[in-house]
Amino acid sequence: MFNFNVERYEKVVNDAIALRPQIEKAVDEICQQGFSNLFFIGCGGTYAHSLPMMYWLDTASNIEHHSVIAAEFMVMGHKRFTKDSVCIFSTRSGNTKEIVAAAKFCKEAGARTLVYVSNDNTPVCEYADYKFFSFAEDDCLCEAIYTYMFALVGRFMKNAGEFDKYDEFMSQYANIVPYLLKAKEKYEDKCAVMAKEHKDTDYHMVIGSGMLWGEAYDYAMCILEEMQWIRTKSIHAAEYFHGTLELVEKDTSLILFYGEDETRPLMDRVLNFSKKITDVINVFDTKDIELPFTDQEYRKIVSPMVMYAITERLSCHLEKERNHPLTTRRYYRQMEY
Repeated sequence: MFNFNVERYEKVVNDAIALRPQIEKAVDEICQQGFSNLFFIGCGGTYAHSLPMMYWLDTASNIEHHSVIAAEFMVMGHKRFTKDSVCIFSTRSGNTKEIVAAAKFCKEAGARTLVYVSNDNTPVCEYADYKFFSFAEDDCLCEAIYTYMFALVGRFMKNAGEFDKYDEFMSQYANIVPYLLKAKEKYEDKCAVMAKEHKDTDYHMVIGSGMLWGEAYDYAMCILEEMQWIRTKSIHAAEYFHGTLELVEKDTSLILFYGEDETRPLMDRVLNFSKKITDVINVFDTKDIELPFTDQEYRKIVSPMVMYAITERLSCHLEKERNHPLTTRRYYRQMEY
């Protein structure tokens, strides 16, 4: 695969998987102490990666849960936030201003804070009641964050009597790395061709739903916009027909993220309509990917991570074809704002 280090990837994901005992110990302690609700607090990609957890909990759990954008949370407050809340953070750098400020606020309010961080001994660590560290960089950060959240959310649900198959799921999940590598290989050629065809495309619509809505949001904003400076709109499949479809023309680029949850028919509706209008539709489908699971429900849970793994190949090839490094920024962390 182009510009991809297999050994590095294996280590990043396996190191995150190895955090499971620490995560379970923390969740078990919190459940024994009691809590009122879960708050997932993030910004940008870390907010986006919490959205699949909302869908999972919405459809499978009675645990009260909220996902908030850190900066907005700090100015709006939240009536359901108390000292009995459990606040869940993820950060690569460990020094994102909004995340550090929110973690500090939550800890000082007496709430318990759980933080996954990819760079240890950074400012956010000071405000973590439970810190989970494993190294990762942007191209594989998502796998590390999702690994943390699958174990964390799954353990809370198990302890609530809502996920009896948690141990089986996590046992099978521990074998996922070779399957993620095969998934990348499966999409390698498709992404190489797509990058060549779209190196000069100046506008995309990225469409997703259910467990993959967060990934559509993330890929549009954090990859195509932030890392490639391409105008992109993320669209929920259910909302596509309430405005955005009027902008579709014969050459409009649509990128569809297909998952394996209850909302898949919503994606079919988008595809069936859109192919009557535009000739430029690219589908990424987690159903194409072989995974080490015996239960379809497990595939649904991990689908956002699988989608991130395969679309990373497109990001890598776009970087090459556009001669635009994914690390280049004009404004983000380059100036005060």
